[in-house]
Amino acid sequence: MLFKASAPGSLMLLGEYAVLHGKQALVCAINKRMTVSLEPRTDKIIKISSDRFDEFTTSISKLIIERPYPFILAIFKKYQKHLSVGFNLTIKSEFSDQVGFASSAAVTVATLAVLDAWLDFKFPPQKLIQEARSIVQKVQGLGSGADVAACVLGGVVAYKMKPLTAEKITTTFPISVIYSGYKTTTVEAVSRMKKKYVEIPKLYNHIFSAMDVCAQQASEAIKNQQWEKLGNIMNINQGLLEALDVSTPELNDIIVFLRAQKNMLGAKISGSGLGDCAIGVGASVSIRALPFGDSRIKYIPTELTLEGVVCEKI
Repeated sequence: MLFKASAPGSLMLLGEYAVLHGKQALVCAINKRMTVSLEPRTDKIIKISSDRFDEFTTSISKLIIERPYPFILAIFKKYQKHLSVGFNLTIKSEFSDQVGFASSAAVTVATLAVLDAWLDFKFPPQKLIQEARSIVQKVQGLGSGADVAACVLGGVVAYKMKPLTAEKITTTFPISVIYSGYKTTTVEAVSRMKKKYVEIPKLYNHIFSAMDVCAQQASEAIKNQQWEKLGNIMNINQGLLEALDVSTPELNDIIVFLRAQKNMLGAKISGSGLGDCAIGVGASVSIRALPFGDSRIKYIPTELTLEGVVCEKI
Protein backbone atom coordinates (compact mmCIF):
# COMPACT_ATOMS: atom_id res chain seq x y z
CA MET A 1 0.00 0.00 0.00
CA LEU A 2 1.13 3.55 -0.77
CA PHE A 3 0.40 6.44 1.58
CA LYS A 4 0.44 9.98 0.21
CA ALA A 5 0.10 13.40 1.87
CA SER A 6 0.45 16.90 0.50
CA ALA A 7 0.65 20.27 2.22
CA PRO A 8 0.54 23.78 0.77
CA GLY A 9 3.32 26.31 0.92
CA SER A 10 2.54 29.56 2.71
CA LEU A 11 3.26 33.27 2.85
CA MET A 12 3.30 35.63 5.81
CA LEU A 13 0.77 38.42 5.40
CA LEU A 14 1.39 40.29 8.66
CA GLY A 15 3.16 39.85 11.97
CA GLU A 16 6.66 38.65 11.08
CA TYR A 17 9.12 39.01 14.00
CA ALA A 18 6.31 40.24 16.28
CA VAL A 19 4.83 36.73 16.38
CA LEU A 20 8.02 35.55 18.10
CA HIS A 21 7.24 38.03 20.89
CA GLY A 22 3.75 36.75 21.61
CA LYS A 23 1.91 38.88 19.06
CA GLN A 24 -0.59 37.82 16.42
CA ALA A 25 0.41 36.94 12.88
CA LEU A 26 -1.61 36.38 9.72
CA VAL A 27 -0.30 33.70 7.38
CA CYS A 28 -1.89 32.27 4.25
CA ALA A 29 -1.70 28.95 2.41
CA ILE A 30 -0.90 29.09 -1.31
CA ASN A 31 -1.67 26.87 -4.30
CA LYS A 32 1.83 25.38 -4.55
CA ARG A 33 2.18 22.09 -2.72
CA MET A 34 4.69 19.66 -1.25
CA THR A 35 3.79 15.97 -1.68
CA VAL A 36 5.28 13.12 0.34
CA SER A 37 4.64 9.47 -0.54
CA LEU A 38 5.49 6.54 1.77
CA GLU A 39 5.72 2.92 0.65
CA PRO A 40 6.43 0.41 3.45
CA ARG A 41 9.21 -2.12 2.91
CA THR A 42 9.70 -5.59 4.37
CA ASP A 43 13.17 -4.82 5.79
CA LYS A 44 14.55 -2.13 8.11
CA ILE A 45 15.91 0.14 5.37
CA ILE A 46 14.77 3.75 4.91
CA LYS A 47 15.24 5.37 1.50
CA ILE A 48 14.44 9.04 0.94
CA SER A 49 14.41 10.60 -2.52
CA SER A 50 13.29 13.95 -3.88
CA ASP A 51 13.27 15.98 -7.06
CA ARG A 52 15.89 18.30 -5.56
CA PHE A 53 18.39 16.25 -3.51
CA ASP A 54 20.24 12.97 -4.00
CA GLU A 55 18.77 9.75 -2.69
CA PHE A 56 19.51 9.11 0.98
CA THR A 57 19.63 5.67 2.57
CA THR A 58 19.77 4.69 6.23
CA SER A 59 18.11 2.18 8.56
CA ILE A 60 15.73 2.40 11.49
CA SER A 61 18.48 1.65 14.01
CA LYS A 62 20.88 4.25 12.57
CA LEU A 63 18.57 7.26 12.34
CA ILE A 64 20.32 10.58 12.97
CA ILE A 65 19.29 14.12 12.06
CA GLU A 66 21.43 15.27 9.15
CA ARG A 67 21.32 17.05 5.80
CA PRO A 68 19.85 17.08 3.23
CA TYR A 69 16.70 15.87 5.01
CA PRO A 70 16.97 17.12 8.61
CA PHE A 71 13.25 17.82 9.15
CA ILE A 72 12.19 14.43 7.81
CA LEU A 73 14.85 12.55 9.76
CA ALA A 74 13.94 14.46 12.94
CA ILE A 75 10.37 13.20 12.57
CA PHE A 76 11.38 9.58 12.15
CA LYS A 77 13.94 9.84 14.93
CA LYS A 78 11.20 11.08 17.26
CA TYR A 79 8.89 8.20 16.32
CA GLN A 80 11.65 5.61 15.94
CA LYS A 81 10.14 3.20 18.46
CA HIS A 82 6.96 3.01 16.37
CA LEU A 83 8.83 1.90 13.21
CA SER A 84 8.76 -1.89 12.82
CA VAL A 85 9.73 -1.89 9.13
CA GLY A 86 11.48 0.52 6.80
CA PHE A 87 9.99 2.41 3.88
CA ASN A 88 10.66 4.34 0.69
CA LEU A 89 9.82 8.04 1.05
CA THR A 90 9.47 10.22 -2.04
CA ILE A 91 9.16 14.03 -1.98
CA LYS A 92 7.89 16.15 -4.84
CA SER A 93 7.55 19.92 -4.63
CA GLU A 94 5.85 22.51 -6.80
CA PHE A 95 8.15 25.25 -5.48
CA SER A 96 11.82 25.78 -4.69
CA ASP A 97 13.19 25.89 -1.17
CA GLN A 98 15.10 29.00 -2.27
CA VAL A 99 11.85 30.99 -2.39
CA GLY A 100 10.12 31.89 0.88
CA PHE A 101 7.08 29.66 0.57
CA ALA A 102 7.83 27.82 3.84
CA SER A 103 9.18 24.65 2.30
CA SER A 104 10.49 23.42 5.66
CA ALA A 105 7.04 23.74 7.23
CA ALA A 106 5.34 22.11 4.24
CA VAL A 107 7.62 19.07 4.11
CA THR A 108 7.40 18.67 7.89
CA VAL A 109 3.59 18.77 7.89
CA ALA A 110 3.28 16.46 4.87
CA THR A 111 5.73 13.94 6.34
CA LEU A 112 4.00 13.93 9.72
CA ALA A 113 0.65 13.50 7.96
CA VAL A 114 1.85 10.57 5.88
CA LEU A 115 3.33 8.96 9.00
CA ASP A 116 0.01 9.53 10.77
CA ALA A 117 -1.84 7.83 7.90
CA TRP A 118 0.53 4.87 7.93
CA LEU A 119 0.72 4.31 11.69
CA ASP A 120 -2.84 5.51 12.41
CA PHE A 121 -1.97 8.04 15.13
CA LYS A 122 -5.13 10.02 14.28
CA PHE A 123 -3.59 13.43 14.96
CA PRO A 124 -6.24 16.18 15.12
CA PRO A 125 -5.22 19.45 13.41
CA GLN A 126 -4.10 21.15 16.64
CA LYS A 127 -1.89 18.18 17.54
CA LEU A 128 -0.42 18.11 14.04
CA ILE A 129 0.43 21.82 14.33
CA GLN A 130 2.09 21.25 17.71
CA GLU A 131 4.07 18.25 16.50
CA ALA A 132 5.24 19.99 13.31
CA ARG A 133 6.19 23.16 15.20
CA SER A 134 8.26 21.16 17.68
CA ILE A 135 10.15 19.46 14.83
CA VAL A 136 10.89 22.77 13.07
CA GLN A 137 12.06 24.31 16.35
CA LYS A 138 14.28 21.32 17.11
CA VAL A 139 15.99 21.46 13.71
CA GLN A 140 16.21 25.26 13.30
CA GLY A 141 16.47 26.25 16.93
CA LEU A 142 13.54 28.64 16.44
CA GLY A 143 10.20 28.97 14.68
CA SER A 144 6.85 30.49 15.53
CA GLY A 145 4.81 27.75 13.88
CA ALA A 146 2.66 30.23 11.97
CA ASP A 147 3.67 28.75 8.60
CA VAL A 148 3.02 25.26 9.98
CA ALA A 149 -0.52 26.28 10.95
CA ALA A 150 -1.25 27.51 7.41
CA CYS A 151 0.13 24.27 5.95
CA VAL A 152 -2.16 22.23 8.20
CA LEU A 153 -5.35 24.29 7.98
CA GLY A 154 -5.19 26.12 4.64
CA GLY A 155 -6.82 29.49 4.06
CA VAL A 156 -5.73 32.57 6.00
CA VAL A 157 -4.79 31.76 9.58
CA ALA A 158 -4.77 34.15 12.54
CA TYR A 159 -2.03 32.69 14.72
CA LYS A 160 -0.41 33.15 18.14
CA MET A 161 2.36 31.09 19.71
CA LYS A 162 1.31 31.14 23.39
CA PRO A 163 -1.23 29.92 24.03
CA LEU A 164 -1.21 28.27 20.64
CA THR A 165 -4.19 29.62 18.71
CA ALA A 166 -4.82 29.09 15.02
CA GLU A 167 -8.07 30.41 13.58
CA LYS A 168 -8.77 29.65 9.93
CA ILE A 169 -10.49 32.37 7.94
CA THR A 170 -12.20 30.71 4.98
CA THR A 171 -11.89 33.57 2.53
CA THR A 172 -9.58 34.03 -0.41
CA PHE A 173 -8.57 37.15 -2.31
CA PRO A 174 -6.13 37.86 -5.15
CA ILE A 175 -2.45 38.35 -4.37
CA SER A 176 0.67 39.09 -6.39
CA VAL A 177 4.11 37.80 -5.42
CA ILE A 178 7.52 38.96 -6.67
CA TYR A 179 10.76 37.25 -5.65
CA SER A 180 13.70 39.61 -5.07
CA GLY A 181 16.27 37.20 -6.49
CA TYR A 182 17.98 36.21 -3.25
CA LYS A 183 17.13 35.08 0.25
CA THR A 184 18.54 35.42 3.76
CA THR A 185 17.69 32.38 5.86
CA THR A 186 15.10 32.85 8.59
CA VAL A 187 17.60 31.71 11.20
CA GLU A 188 20.13 34.34 10.10
CA ALA A 189 17.52 37.11 9.86
CA VAL A 190 16.07 36.37 13.31
CA SER A 191 19.55 36.18 14.85
CA ARG A 192 20.29 39.61 13.40
CA MET A 193 17.05 40.96 14.85
CA LYS A 194 17.81 39.53 18.31
CA LYS A 195 21.07 41.48 18.44
CA LYS A 196 19.24 44.69 17.59
CA TYR A 197 16.45 43.96 20.06
CA VAL A 198 18.70 43.64 23.11
CA GLU A 199 20.09 47.13 22.51
CA ILE A 200 16.72 48.93 22.73
CA PRO A 201 14.05 46.38 23.71
CA LYS A 202 11.47 48.95 24.83
CA LEU A 203 11.41 50.62 21.42
CA TYR A 204 11.25 47.30 19.58
CA ASN A 205 8.41 46.14 21.81
CA HIS A 206 6.42 49.22 20.77
CA ILE A 207 7.01 48.34 17.11
CA PHE A 208 5.91 44.74 17.73
CA SER A 209 2.79 45.99 19.52
CA ALA A 210 1.93 48.15 16.49
CA MET A 211 2.41 45.11 14.25
CA ASP A 212 0.06 43.18 16.55
CA VAL A 213 -2.63 45.83 16.01
CA CYS A 214 -2.04 45.59 12.25
CA ALA A 215 -2.56 41.81 12.29
CA GLN A 216 -5.70 42.04 14.43
CA GLN A 217 -7.22 44.80 12.33
CA ALA A 218 -6.33 42.97 9.11
CA SER A 219 -7.98 39.81 10.41
CA GLU A 220 -11.24 41.72 10.90
CA ALA A 221 -10.87 43.39 7.50
CA ILE A 222 -10.53 39.99 5.80
CA LYS A 223 -13.52 38.56 7.63
CA ASN A 224 -15.57 41.57 6.51
CA GLN A 225 -14.05 41.56 2.99
CA GLN A 226 -12.76 45.11 3.43
CA TRP A 227 -9.97 44.79 0.89
CA GLU A 228 -8.96 48.46 0.70
CA LYS A 229 -8.58 48.49 4.48
CA LEU A 230 -6.43 45.34 4.27
CA GLY A 231 -4.21 46.96 1.65
CA ASN A 232 -3.79 50.10 3.74
CA ILE A 233 -2.84 48.01 6.79
CA MET A 234 -0.25 46.14 4.75
CA ASN A 235 1.30 49.43 3.65
CA ILE A 236 1.48 50.56 7.28
CA ASN A 237 3.04 47.25 8.32
CA GLN A 238 5.67 47.68 5.61
CA GLY A 239 6.66 50.96 7.25
CA LEU A 240 7.14 49.10 10.53
CA LEU A 241 9.31 46.50 8.78
CA GLU A 242 11.42 49.29 7.34
CA ALA A 243 11.80 50.62 10.88
CA LEU A 244 13.11 47.16 11.81
CA ASP A 245 15.69 47.56 9.00
CA VAL A 246 14.74 44.33 7.23
CA SER A 247 13.76 45.86 3.91
CA THR A 248 16.32 46.25 1.14
CA PRO A 249 16.66 48.55 -1.89
CA GLU A 250 15.48 45.70 -4.13
CA LEU A 251 12.45 44.98 -1.98
CA ASN A 252 11.61 48.68 -1.73
CA ASP A 253 11.69 48.98 -5.53
CA ILE A 254 9.49 45.91 -5.90
CA ILE A 255 6.97 47.22 -3.38
CA VAL A 256 6.79 50.61 -5.13
CA PHE A 257 6.24 48.77 -8.41
CA LEU A 258 3.48 46.59 -6.95
CA ARG A 259 1.66 49.52 -5.41
CA ALA A 260 1.67 51.30 -8.78
CA GLN A 261 -0.14 48.43 -10.51
CA LYS A 262 -3.79 48.69 -11.43
CA ASN A 263 -6.08 47.01 -8.87
CA MET A 264 -3.26 46.71 -6.31
CA LEU A 265 -4.39 47.82 -2.85
CA GLY A 266 -1.22 47.41 -0.80
CA ALA A 267 2.13 45.66 -0.71
CA LYS A 268 4.81 44.69 1.78
CA ILE A 269 7.58 42.22 2.53
CA SER A 270 6.40 38.68 3.16
CA GLY A 271 8.41 36.98 5.89
CA SER A 272 11.70 37.91 7.50
CA GLY A 273 12.87 40.25 4.71
CA LEU A 274 16.50 40.90 3.80
CA GLY A 275 15.61 39.51 0.38
CA ASP A 276 13.03 36.88 -0.54
CA CYS A 277 9.49 37.93 -1.56
CA ALA A 278 7.18 40.91 -1.56
CA ILE A 279 3.42 40.36 -1.60
CA GLY A 280 0.69 42.62 -2.90
CA VAL A 281 -3.04 42.45 -2.21
CA GLY A 282 -4.69 42.45 -5.60
CA ALA A 283 -3.79 41.00 -8.97
CA SER A 284 -2.73 42.83 -12.09
CA VAL A 285 -2.78 41.28 -15.54
CA SER A 286 -0.07 43.77 -16.54
CA ILE A 287 2.58 42.06 -14.39
CA ARG A 288 4.54 40.24 -17.05
CA ALA A 289 7.79 42.01 -17.86
CA LEU A 290 9.41 43.54 -14.78
CA PRO A 291 11.27 46.87 -14.98
CA PHE A 292 14.31 45.68 -13.01
CA GLY A 293 17.85 45.16 -14.20
CA ASP A 294 18.33 42.00 -12.17
CA SER A 295 17.04 38.96 -14.09
CA ARG A 296 16.76 37.01 -10.83
CA ILE A 297 13.78 39.16 -9.81
CA LYS A 298 10.72 37.20 -10.85
CA TYR A 299 6.96 37.48 -10.70
CA ILE A 300 5.58 34.18 -9.35
CA PRO A 301 1.93 33.51 -10.23
CA THR A 302 0.40 32.58 -6.89
CA GLU A 303 -3.09 32.15 -5.45
CA LEU A 304 -4.45 31.57 -1.98
CA THR A 305 -5.95 28.16 -1.26
CA LEU A 306 -8.43 26.98 1.35
CA GLU A 307 -7.04 23.44 1.20
CA GLY A 308 -4.61 22.49 3.92
CA VAL A 309 -2.87 19.16 4.37
CA VAL A 310 -4.60 16.18 2.72
CA CYS A 311 -3.90 12.43 2.87
CA GLU A 312 -4.83 9.39 0.85
CA LYS A 313 -4.11 5.65 0.76
CA ILE A 314 -3.55 4.04 -2.63
